[in-house]
Order: sequence, then C-alpha cells, then structure tokens
Amino acid sequence: MSLSDPRPVPCRLPAAAGAAFVVDGQALPERCCPLCQQPALAGALRPDSRCSRCQSPLAALPAAGAPGPEWRGRRGAVRRDQGHVAMVHVGWPSVAQPVRWRDLSLTGLSLYTARPLVPGSRLRLIDPALEAVAEVVGCRAQGRVHMVHAQLLTALLLQSTGVFMSTLA
Repeated sequence: MSLSDPRPVPCRLPAAAGAAFVVDGQALPERCCPLCQQPALAGALRPDSRCSRCQSPLAALPAAGAPGPEWRGRRGAVRRDQGHVAMVHVGWPSVAQPVRWRDLSLTGLSLYTARPLVPGSRLRLIDPALEAVAEVVGCRAQGRVHMVHAQLLTALLLQSTGVFMSTLA
C-alpha cells in the first residue's frame, strides 16, 4: 500500500493458515487486520482483541438478528450526536484527522470530513465510546465539507449505555 493510495493490499497468508478466525462467534474472513493487513494471531480471538501493529479492533460485528445480550436492544452504545467530533486514520500508517459524526448504525457510518476520501479506502475511527474499522463506500462534496459513507468491518464498544435495576430490596 502506498501512502498516496489508502486502499488495503489483500493479506497474503499461506494456504495452510486454515479457516477464517472466529471472534465472538463471527468469522474474520481475511484473517488479517482490516486496516494494516497485519496477520492476526492464530486461534480464536477475543471480542476485545486488537491488532499488534496499528491497535485496530479485530472483533467482527454480529450479523443482523444475531443473538446476544448487547445487540438485542435498539442501542448498545452511547448515541453520537451530529456534530460530535471523532478522529480517523485513513489507511495505515497515517496521521489522525478530526471528523464530525453524521450517523451511526450497526452496519455503517456517515461522517463529515475536510477532504474527500477514496471509495475502497479503509479508516480507523477513534471515539470515546467506540473504535472501529470501516471501508469507505461513497464520498460527495457538501458545501465546504465532504460527506463520507462507510461500511463497518470491525468495532469495539468502549462505553455502553443503560443500567441494571433489581426489583428486590
């Protein structure tokens, strides 16, 4: 991968590397970090596993309708208000740059950036409540900023919402 093109180079592992890694019941098909392409550790990864090179989260997102206590409710993480600032690395290595949230769901996100991003490029999003790796699927100018749409590949929820209450005194 060149610094001028932030799109990932496919991870090349020997054929003997075996099946895809599994993280929290979900497959990590590339068996590599989705941002920097560092080969992942052999065996099962934990939901909080990170890449040893770029520190990106390696946990694959659950499939739509997947069982699990954190994904049953409408929201499993803190809401991100429009205009809330986060940081992104576009490709790896790169310098983090500020972005503003537009929208977030379990499958994708939308951000406002100062510069256009190339579709197919990967980014690492860093926010106090969430870290994620996403692939840019579209970018269009909107006034002086660019609206970027990206598909989430991996994520790590750093802060959850809600409280536990008991009716027993």
